[in-house]
Amino acid sequence: MPIFVPETISERGKADAKRHREKQREVIKKNLPEIIADESIITGKKGKIVKIPIKSIEIPYFKSGKGGKGVGVGQGDGKIDDVIGKKPGYGSKPGQAGTQPGEDYIETEVEIEELIEMMLEDLGLPKLQEKETKQLIQELGWKIHGQTRSGPWVLLNRRATAKEGIKRFYFFLNQLVNQTGKDELTCFSALKKAKGVMIEALKILEDSGFICDEKKVEPFPVFSVEDLRFHKIEPDIRHLSKAVILAMMDVSGSMTTTKKYLARSMLFWLVAFLRKIYVEVEIRFIIHHTIARVVDEDNFFGTRESGGTYCYTAYEEAGSLIDAQYPTNQWNVYVWHFSDGEDFDIPRTVEEIKKLFSRDINMLGYGEIKPAGEYGFVGTSNLFSALNNNFAVHDIYDNGFRMMSGKNEPLFGAVIERKEHLLPALKGFLKKDRWAEVVK
Repeated sequence: MPIFVPETISERGKADAKRHREKQREVIKKNLPEIIADESIITGKKGKIVKIPIKSIEIPYFKSGKGGKGVGVGQGDGKIDDVIGKKPGYGSKPGQAGTQPGEDYIETEVEIEELIEMMLEDLGLPKLQEKETKQLIQELGWKIHGQTRSGPWVLLNRRATAKEGIKRFYFFLNQLVNQTGKDELTCFSALKKAKGVMIEALKILEDSGFICDEKKVEPFPVFSVEDLRFHKIEPDIRHLSKAVILAMMDVSGSMTTTKKYLARSMLFWLVAFLRKIYVEVEIRFIIHHTIARVVDEDNFFGTRESGGTYCYTAYEEAGSLIDAQYPTNQWNVYVWHFSDGEDFDIPRTVEEIKKLFSRDINMLGYGEIKPAGEYGFVGTSNLFSALNNNFAVHDIYDNGFRMMSGKNEPLFGAVIERKEHLLPALKGFLKKDRWAEVVK
């Protein structure tokens, strides 16, 4: 008779908790476009736990019907697909307040890192392999790795050498027993008197007057040059994939609060994904209006400026940083620029972008922030169109969402008009195939 061991309460609890978490992840994935644009996430710090409202999971249950007379299963004149009842509405008319309780919502806590992992899974965004990124070697000093038969005495591996010496002792002892026919203890005594010299031990054993005075075999190392073992040292290095992100944002008078918010949202997620891909990521922030300057992260997102716009100043500043601190033969360099496209000297901006390409950067990503219903200054040119006209690009349209991808240069651009564009824009910026083409 088989014995069934019932599942313990703790095991059932773990299974229920796992299922509940999986349900929560499904809900979060379905609402990613809205969640990633939430300001509480964008303004959060690294490692922050985000609270996301989701519907509570309704647990079905049975209850007795109203009325004194029961109804059997399958009885009556009903047909397949007949409606047997409807849940009462929340109000007597659409838009009216009702008397019935609303749906319950609960808050679930998700770490930023877990949310990023969900986005990676959902979007198929790149988890680049080390071979797809530039490798840097960081010298940490020297380390012992293995052994060799030659080297300076200071690196003599005494333990390994002693083991080899013991092996030689037993080899000599066996040879003496085989050649002389004497017992092991007598041969050991002769080898010990000869201090491990095989020829001398044979001579001692040939002497008829030799008397063994040892009570037991006590092995000792017999050394030869071939038995010496030395520690092998080699440089202690670590292979790193390093990247620098030069994040640039237009803070001129034409950049409204909505535009800055969309730009900040894009930069937040782009930086978060690069931190997942690279071992070491450095981020430098550049703001510009008629002039450009390097600032810290707080000033980057909090600065409010006014006045005109010269985008070329930001690209000049980026070029100076690359030359001085981030040469492209040592760093993966990504330049991301977000602006509303209003630029009073577009030809010069295009020239500065060409200079960046000549420096062999990994990628230039340009995001043009054009919220629906907002317009720029009359008479100014559109930087996105200028890039499209001055570089060989593929135009990409996806349900009204406009992007461009460079054919010969590592260029990618996107026009972001509303929050719903953040997710497809991220997918475009981080497309693995594009990175594989530009990563050296």
